[in-house]
Amino acid sequence: MRIQVAIVGLFCLFFLASCTKNEEVTLVRLDQQLFSYKSADSVRTFLNQNPAVAQLYFNANGAGNDTSIVRELTDRINNPALNEFNQQVQAQFGDMADLQKQLAEAFANIKKDFPDFRSPKVVTMVTGFMGPDLVVTDSLIVIGLDYFAGPKAKFRPQGPEYPQYILRRYDKDYLVPAIVFAISDKYNATNRQDQTMLADMIYYGKGYVFTKTMLPEVADSLVIGYSDKQLTETFNAQDVVWAHFIDNQLLYQTNPAIKQRYLNERPFTAEIGQACPGAIGRWVGWRIVGRYHDKHANVGISELMGDANARQIFEQSGYKGQSE
Repeated sequence: MRIQVAIVGLFCLFFLASCTKNEEVTLVRLDQQLFSYKSADSVRTFLNQNPAVAQLYFNANGAGNDTSIVRELTDRINNPALNEFNQQVQAQFGDMADLQKQLAEAFANIKKDFPDFRSPKVVTMVTGFMGPDLVVTDSLIVIGLDYFAGPKAKFRPQGPEYPQYILRRYDKDYLVPAIVFAISDKYNATNRQDQTMLADMIYYGKGYVFTKTMLPEVADSLVIGYSDKQLTETFNAQDVVWAHFIDNQLLYQTNPAIKQRYLNERPFTAEIGQACPGAIGRWVGWRIVGRYHDKHANVGISELMGDANARQIFEQSGYKGQSE
């Protein structure tokens, strides 16, 4: 998805060159620009000057002409409680030099293996959760910083879609891994005819291997969203997890309801036990693809991501619940 974005006006613009020649990360602090305004007219101008961001983040073409969006944004940036919250967000993220550096390294690594990759522009927003947490396209990334302000923030995302096990991941350390995993989708070849659980497991596994390849220093817990304790306990009990998948003939299961039990976000996988994290199929897929990649040193990340044969990756991985 290619989006041409025009950003005009007073804003903080930062550039950070990555280690790859001619690669750079452009970070535009639209959150700071928005909160410098107070009138409805200035908010309308802001939206009209940033049409691609407005369309992506508010899902509205011509958002500047949408009186409800203009009114709501104006009310929010003049709300004292939200202004206090915004100050907390600004303190939490600072000048974002650490995030820029991490993105620059990841983008440089992606560029080395995928020469067609072009660093997307990165834009930050704070709206009090009016838009989504994160939007990633080929040319533009919009980050809702308010989502990632951490557990001590005045406000946190609320609603049934934000249980504690999901809310725990809304911290800035999870941000760059989430962006890189989203980028992996572009390069993650799949066979649309293969609707098995195994195919979905391999899809996630490839995405996690991609993320770790581009962010080798990032902890596994930040990649998949499990706690360190969950990772350790699941790794040590993977023979039990694997036995469950084999005994229940899950790998080639195509029933969506059954697949969801093992692939969707849940507080735990009840079918295996309360100590087993949710989305356990994604973790097993990571183990399979990781083992395959370790065994086939001649297969680069670009070749791995371009391989849509999930069954072959699984069979050639030799994975059978091993913990080594």
